[in-house]
Amino acid sequence: MTKTDRMRKVEKLWGSRFKKKTSALFETFTAGRDMRGVLPADEKLISYDLWGSRAHVVMLAKQGILSRSEARTLIQGLEKIEQAWLKGTFRLDPSKEDVHSAIESQLIKKYGLEVGGKIHTARSRNDQIALDMRLYLRDQAMEFISAMLFLLGALLKNAQRDREKIFPGFTHHQIAQMTSLGHLWLSFAEQVCRDIQRFQGWYARFNQNPLGAMTGYGTSFSIDENFTSKLLAFDGPCQNTLDPIQCRWEPEAEMAFAIGAMMNHFSSWAQTFIILSMEEFALFRIDDSQCSGSSMMPQKRNPDALEVVKAKTALAHGTLASLLSIGRALFLGYNRDQQWTKYLIMDVIDETLSAPTVMSEVIGTIKVKDKRVLAICQKGFITAPDLLEEMIQEWGGPFRQAKTAFEKAVRYSEQQGREMISSQDLRKALMEEKVDFQFGDRFLSEAQDFKRVISRRKGIGGPSLKALRHHNEKLSKFIEYTKKWVSNRKKEHELAKRMLRNKEKAL
Repeated sequence: MTKTDRMRKVEKLWGSRFKKKTSALFETFTAGRDMRGVLPADEKLISYDLWGSRAHVVMLAKQGILSRSEARTLIQGLEKIEQAWLKGTFRLDPSKEDVHSAIESQLIKKYGLEVGGKIHTARSRNDQIALDMRLYLRDQAMEFISAMLFLLGALLKNAQRDREKIFPGFTHHQIAQMTSLGHLWLSFAEQVCRDIQRFQGWYARFNQNPLGAMTGYGTSFSIDENFTSKLLAFDGPCQNTLDPIQCRWEPEAEMAFAIGAMMNHFSSWAQTFIILSMEEFALFRIDDSQCSGSSMMPQKRNPDALEVVKAKTALAHGTLASLLSIGRALFLGYNRDQQWTKYLIMDVIDETLSAPTVMSEVIGTIKVKDKRVLAICQKGFITAPDLLEEMIQEWGGPFRQAKTAFEKAVRYSEQQGREMISSQDLRKALMEEKVDFQFGDRFLSEAQDFKRVISRRKGIGGPSLKALRHHNEKLSKFIEYTKKWVSNRKKEHELAKRMLRNKEKAL
């Protein structure tokens, strides 16, 4: 073996125990900031500040506040900055305070104060940053929704595949009742639907244009907020100029809440997958592509992606608490405290935006150990609740009396080292509790048959095949509806940009 080969072999301190390489997304997601830096916050806002500035200039020209010649010059300058930014040659100057100052100073440098200095007419950095952040967060909401639609598709695929696979349900970390694996996947899918709706709700609440708010108290210039709203794909202008400045933290906090709720779901799944893949349970096997090894222990397969999901959930919680705390004690008007809301929300978005895709990879590659599942489903008196229900339905007596008898039957069977209720123990318990119910061995075996147990739970949302098919159909329609919603929002954005370009050409 050459020296180069040896170096390549130890490029990672683990991996020979694995059949598969870790996925590229896994490596990025789990590495965090160990080997990569974070861009300045305003780097993320350059495109949005340019879009907002172009719309503002076109509006000023329409209103006669700028001459057509001045507007053409400013638009030309903004387009050149955008081209330079796309080529990677426009960089934010640390000597300037922010992205707004950087772009304006570039225009002044190129066209002089007489023209470049007019771009800030009827505008304040307060409404500029409120605008930029709403445009940025709006796009991030769309990204989260699109990623979760992909995750939802993976869950539905698993649910369809596993609709008849039995699986143990748990309460208090103990075996509780029988269900199907398809039922489990669809419960996760329902959570994702709510997460998507939260981001859609964010969009509906904050897709309003704050331009014209100035410092919070409006302007005497005859601006047209409805016009800029159309050029920026907003539903309309904010109805009070002070509100978006006083409550600049609020879109960020609501976005953080939507992220935190989503991550809570993922963290719960992660903990479930981790525990059920432990040797003590061994119901799942997490794919090699989602695990890492140890630099010292050759046997290890560590579920790092899922552990990182849990850590990033804690980060999301902390971010939300910080954003709410910043917003809790702001005096009337703009307060510099709110500058830090930008850093907080950008950090948590950077950390969590790929989480839905990571969970899609985990769910799409996870293996179910069917023999182990079957063995677990024969333990812990898992069918006792269903046997109790069927007996009550045939007997017609009070639930509480029957349950007391069944508790005794479980205890008697347990003392005999059994994991299922035996007929003799049930008869003994029924007689002690004076429950007059006669049954044969066939009733007992049928009432505890796995497939029959699940098929009897036909109610809405249950694990029966009929209920699962109904739920699957509803979720499929939700996916189609949401895809159209995303497509329509993207079309609105493109139409607004096209309208802006046409207005610029007409100058």
